[in-house]
Amino acid sequence: MRIDFCKCLVTTLSALTLGALVPGCGDSSDGPKLNAVSGAVTFDGEPVKEGRILFRQLGAGGRSYSGPIVNGSYDVKAEAGPVAVEVTASRLIPGKMDRSNPVPEPAGEMYIPKRYNGSATTLKAEVKPGGNTLPFALTTK
Repeated sequence: MRIDFCKCLVTTLSALTLGALVPGCGDSSDGPKLNAVSGAVTFDGEPVKEGRILFRQLGAGGRSYSGPIVNGSYDVKAEAGPVAVEVTASRLIPGKMDRSNPVPEPAGEMYIPKRYNGSATTLKAEVKPGGNTLPFALTTK
């Protein structure tokens, strides 16, 4: 009888603990209002096949929101306001191998110029409340 009471007590306490934690999961109206941002990303007129795009709020304490670029398109949620935009992407270099490991592997390169990524980015945009379509046409020069 004592074992059944202990099992029941442990089960009840576990359920109460789980019930207290579950309300913290999922979307919360307490967080910042996020807005849909999507668009195309091209480099020298060609879609960026794979990469990442990041929207960094301007000003002290600004948050960053990022997402993948797939076949030249992205879809991210970000807070409204002015942002710096960073784009990164890499690609394999045909015929070049990385021989720094015991088994050689194809070598890659980050090909998006530095002026489009990191703290040096020259890309700026304004995320507006609601839906946003922000295309980015990047060039070598």
